[in-house]
Amino acid sequence: MPETDPTARLVQALRGLDLTSADGRAGLGTVLAEIERLSPDAILQKAAGIDLRRVGWALKQ
Repeated sequence: MPETDPTARLVQALRGLDLTSADGRAGLGTVLAEIERLSPDAILQKAAGIDLRRVGWALKQ
């Protein structure tokens, strides 16, 4: 079996989540908890960037 990109595997798994069902929402919660476990504050940092863009604060790259 060929090696696959971990990001591609994650995207494929997320496509299978039905967020209209309780099981799908629980699955998403599990994914988010694992991301937070592996990289503390990663989700909060991303959310902060989204909030800044929402209020018109453009980050310079």
